[in-house]
Amino acid sequence: MRTLLLETPLHWSSENLKDKKSSMQSRRIVITDVGTISALGVGFSNIPAAMALPLSKVAVKDYEFHQLEKEIQCFVIRDFDPVAVLGKKGLRTKDNATKLLLGTFEIGLKEAMESLDEQNRPGICIGTAFGSVQSIGDFLSDSIVNGVNSVNPQAFANTVINSPTGNSNIRFDAKNLSATIATGFNSGIDALIYAFDYIQRGYIDRIVAGGLEEISYYSLLGLSRTGLISPSANIRPFAIDSDGIVVGEGCALFHLETEEAAKQRGAQIQAEIIGAANGFDPDAAFGDSPDAQTAANIFKTACQQAQISPEEIDFIASSANGNPRSDSVEATALKEVFGNKTPITTYKSLTGECYGASGAIVTACALSDLKNGTISGNTTAYKTLHDLPVVFDTIKKDSTIAMVTSVSCDGNCSAIIIKNRKS
Repeated sequence: MRTLLLETPLHWSSENLKDKKSSMQSRRIVITDVGTISALGVGFSNIPAAMALPLSKVAVKDYEFHQLEKEIQCFVIRDFDPVAVLGKKGLRTKDNATKLLLGTFEIGLKEAMESLDEQNRPGICIGTAFGSVQSIGDFLSDSIVNGVNSVNPQAFANTVINSPTGNSNIRFDAKNLSATIATGFNSGIDALIYAFDYIQRGYIDRIVAGGLEEISYYSLLGLSRTGLISPSANIRPFAIDSDGIVVGEGCALFHLETEEAAKQRGAQIQAEIIGAANGFDPDAAFGDSPDAQTAANIFKTACQQAQISPEEIDFIASSANGNPRSDSVEATALKEVFGNKTPITTYKSLTGECYGASGAIVTACALSDLKNGTISGNTTAYKTLHDLPVVFDTIKKDSTIAMVTSVSCDGNCSAIIIKNRKS
């Protein structure tokens, strides 16, 4: 088993790293503004009430697309009206993924974006597994069925994976970093880690980072043939007899800044990112049996960077989604690092598996619990792998530190540690 710790973006040279080493030691990175749209509703402030609802009240809907063999139950966004939030101007050429990202900006970060002058505009870093897959599929289908001469050239702009990010840069006049991270399940949390590292190394003072994923005909068509989707339409993370995932959609964005920059503009500090790590096990990527040791190494590395022990983590917001293979890997790693003492919550039973958006949405839910002094229980009780201490009934707990994990059975693993802060 070989673990590759991805501690820096690949484009950084050794000279750059040497020059920035001193700034890494002194920069504290905080979260100020937060925007979310998911099955839990529109807006970060609505998350606590949504997580307190019975599971039957969460926005679940049967999706039936032409050519799909059967209906697929999904966690969908119900209360988001792009026209009401963004206005009609310029929307005609925007696809659903771009509208979702722009809407999340508008709802959660517009005030912050407009308060910053051109020189201090943040960079933008968005994680997505599939991008605007509906636009990609429609474009290719049209060109194959009707011929390349029939395709609208304007439609091509929506087919590139960084189209939503680029549109956000244009709308909010963000002229610094523009990055799209595509690392599958881990994309959303990896975007946060990328932004965290980028700011910490002194390249920029603030970045809006997060994850985005839409439900589309093409993504459901593909997933329906993988055997990953739960036939019972019931997400039971870490269950010994789980039968698969339920798909979701959404977007979560975080305004990451240096503590100094946040205080200079009088921003309310929600939390601090005190540690993060991601890595890849190439042996697991091409083998039939992923090794949990990679995930365990990542969890330990994140704690080391945060300069805390695993025992100081108040609760874990896991990435478990009901996929027996990946859940088993994460469960084994959590057992090794944390034993059976640290409470574990599994928000995906309320949001669905949102792929590239999941890590960011889970981080938003964890932050909400930190701010509200709760650890949300979000599913019915069942027997868990390794008897993990999964929270089924919401408990009151004044927590300070939470770890958010993202574990994929393809060998990717990421973790981020957030600490509750009060301005």
